[in-house]
Amino acid sequence: MEVTFQHANPHSGHESVLIRLSGDVTEQTACILFDSGTDVDVDGLLGDDEYLTAIVLTHAHLDHYATLGTNLRDGAPVYTSEPTAAILDTVLTEAATNYDISNVDAVVDALEPISDWTTVLGDVELRPVPAGHTPGAAGFLIRFDDGGETRTMLVTGDWTQRSAAGFPGLPTTLSPDAVFLTGATNEEFEGELTAAVETILERVQAGSTVLVTASGLAGVHIAALLAKLDTNDIDPPSVSITGHAAKLYETLGYDYSTVTSVPTFDDPDAILEPGTVTIAGPEVPVEGSAAKFYDCVQDDPGATLVQLTSGSVSPVESAGCTVDRFQYSNHPPEAAVDDLVEDLAPRQVVMMHQSGPALSRYKDRYDSFVWATTDWDEYKIYEDGTWVAPPWVNDRVARRLRSQQYGNGSSLGSFIDTEGVLSDVERNEVSLEAEGLDASAFRTWSQQSTPYPPKLESSTQNTEPEFEDTDTSISKHFEEIESRLSRVEQSLTDKEKADSSTHEVQIVDAGDGTLLLRLLNPDAITRNLTHGEMIKIRVVDTSD
Repeated sequence: MEVTFQHANPHSGHESVLIRLSGDVTEQTACILFDSGTDVDVDGLLGDDEYLTAIVLTHAHLDHYATLGTNLRDGAPVYTSEPTAAILDTVLTEAATNYDISNVDAVVDALEPISDWTTVLGDVELRPVPAGHTPGAAGFLIRFDDGGETRTMLVTGDWTQRSAAGFPGLPTTLSPDAVFLTGATNEEFEGELTAAVETILERVQAGSTVLVTASGLAGVHIAALLAKLDTNDIDPPSVSITGHAAKLYETLGYDYSTVTSVPTFDDPDAILEPGTVTIAGPEVPVEGSAAKFYDCVQDDPGATLVQLTSGSVSPVESAGCTVDRFQYSNHPPEAAVDDLVEDLAPRQVVMMHQSGPALSRYKDRYDSFVWATTDWDEYKIYEDGTWVAPPWVNDRVARRLRSQQYGNGSSLGSFIDTEGVLSDVERNEVSLEAEGLDASAFRTWSQQSTPYPPKLESSTQNTEPEFEDTDTSISKHFEEIESRLSRVEQSLTDKEKADSSTHEVQIVDAGDGTLLLRLLNPDAITRNLTHGEMIKIRVVDTSD
C-alpha cells in the first residue's frame, strides 16, 4: 500500500490537497481531492491514467469551494457533512451572483452527505468529525487496512476547538497516524467576538438602530449568540436575520423566540427599528441586503453599523451613523495548534493553509515528521507498512523521531480504540463559554448596565442620587450622549406629536456609561412622568 499527497493550490490559499492511495486495498489509485479552493485544477493534477475518485468539502466557505464546479469529473461524488450539504445549494446560488461560481446544479447533483464510515474505493473509507470554525464544518478521517493493520489519517480543514453556533469543535480524542492540519491561527478571535457582542448590546440599550453586516454563516453565528444571552442573565435583544443569512438560519434548524427570520423583504425601513438588531450580508454593506439596510441608516446619527469582517475586504470607515468593525476570522490561537498535535500524537503532520514565515514556524516543531511545503511536488508518506520520513530528514533524526513517537504512545492502529465514541457533526445547545465569549465580562457588564435610568427624586427635596465612581473616560460619556441626543433631535421632526413647551435640564454623568437628564423644574411638567417611560424632548443649544 502506498499513500502520497500533493498540494492542489500551494500559492493560492494552500487549503486544498490531493491524496492518492494505491496498492492491494484498491483496484486503481484512489485520488481524493480535499477542498476545491482558488486556482485548483484537477485536470492538471491527475495523470492521463488517473481518475478522480471523490471530492471532499470540509465546509461552506468560498476559499474552500471556489473551483468546485469546474473540477467535477469522472462521475466523482462530492462528500460533505449533512449540515453543509443541506445549505450548499443556497450557498452556491448566492455565491454565483457575486463570484465566478459555476455548475451549481451539477455540484448539488453530485453531493453525497455522509455521517458515518463510507466506502470511497476498495477498502478506503471516510468519516466526518466536528471541526468547529463555522456551522456544519467537518474534518474527515480516512482509514484503510494494510496487512491486517488499520491505518488512519485526519484532514482537519479549517478548525477550532471552540463550538460554532452550537456545532462542536474538533475532538482531541482521536489517534490518527497522519494529520493534514490547517495551520491558520488567530490570537484575537475571542476578544474580537466578545467586543462585537458587547458593542451590539450597548448600542441596543442606548436605543440605537443596530445593523450588523456579516457573511451568511457568521450572521447565523452572531444571531445564535445574541439569542442565548439569557443564559448569562442578560435580556436578549430582538433580532431580525435577513436575506441569505436567514435562509441558512432556517435550513440549519435554528428557531429562537427573540430572532425573526426574514429571507425576503421589500421595505428595509419596515424591519429596522430603534433598540433592535438587524443582521444582513455581505460583511461590508456595498451590495445585497446589507447595502439596502445601510442606505437607510448611514445618515442616521442615532443608528449603528457593526461590521464583522474576515480581514480580506475594506470596511466602511465612517458615515453619518456610528461605525464599528470587528475581525471575524474563527481560527485557533497558535498554542491550540501545538496542543492539538500533542493530543493527537500523529506520525506525520502535513501543514496547510499557511505560507512564508507563518508556515515555516511549524518546521521541526513536533515529535512527528512535519511537511511544511509550498510546491507542486507529489510526496510519499506511507509505503508497505512504514510511515516515510521527508527526504530532507536524515536517518539519525528519523530514528530519533520514530523512537519518540513510540514513547509518547503513538502506535499503528491505536485509533481503533476510539471508533465507538466518535462525535457526529450535529448541532448542540449553544454555550457562550464554549463559543469563545468572555462570560465573566458579560456578567460584569450586565450588572453595571441598566436599560433605563433610575427614578430620581424631585429636585425640590434637595436630594441627589449617589453613584459609584468609575474610571470610564469622560470622552466616552460625551460620545454616548451626543449620539443619544442626536437621535432624539432627529425624531422630533414630527411637529404634531412634539411637546411645544421647553424645560431646562442638566446633564448628569452617572458613571458606568450612563448619562442622565435631570429636570431643573419638574413642577412645570403638567402631567406625571413614570420610571421607564419613553418621551421625546427638544434639545436647544444654550452655550451662548
